[in-house]
Amino acid sequence: MSRRITPTKINLIRLRKTLKYSKRIYDILEDKRELLLFEINKHAEKANSIKRQILEEIDEVYMIFDLIEARIGRKILENIAFSSDNKIESTIESLVVAGIKVPVLKIERIEMKPIYGFARTDPLLDEGMLKLKDLLSLLVELANIENIIFRLAKEMEKTQKQLNALKYVIIPKLEKNIKVIKNVLEEREREEFVRLKTFKKILEKRKKKKIET
Repeated sequence: MSRRITPTKINLIRLRKTLKYSKRIYDILEDKRELLLFEINKHAEKANSIKRQILEEIDEVYMIFDLIEARIGRKILENIAFSSDNKIESTIESLVVAGIKVPVLKIERIEMKPIYGFARTDPLLDEGMLKLKDLLSLLVELANIENIIFRLAKEMEKTQKQLNALKYVIIPKLEKNIKVIKNVLEEREREEFVRLKTFKKILEKRKKKKIET
């Protein structure tokens, strides 16, 4: 028991209330930890799924542009790429996941306008540009999900530290202090009972002696 805690009934009541409150907080934090873990696993699965999609999209993009290069040549393909008028409109929005506010990037519009020149009749160019748009959207989505996982993991770490502090430090210390104060008070009660009993015997003896005289 801390030396600063006086073993009184008032302090015993106060410590018991604090212990009850601490256990309630622990249960709330445990529920929060479980929710965070669930959300992390859910978003991790989603991230893995998107990664697989990205790899598939990359393979398709490479295949399409390899075909385009074979048809029009690397130089013309590079000229088309460098002369393209590309615009991306985006906004930052807030998303709440498991009570955690997370900023996410939202793509409003992707505009790719390559200058085809004499190669404009090749439909593979349009298909390639559409695939690039899809790939960019997937990359942004993956970045958002990984940011969500990072924020949730940080909150999970913070929550776990709070749980450990309650479980291994705060609650055991409160229980120990309560036990010590309770023992002290019980010992005082026993001593008081003995004193009262002794005092009662003395009074009875005096009363008996007075009657005899």
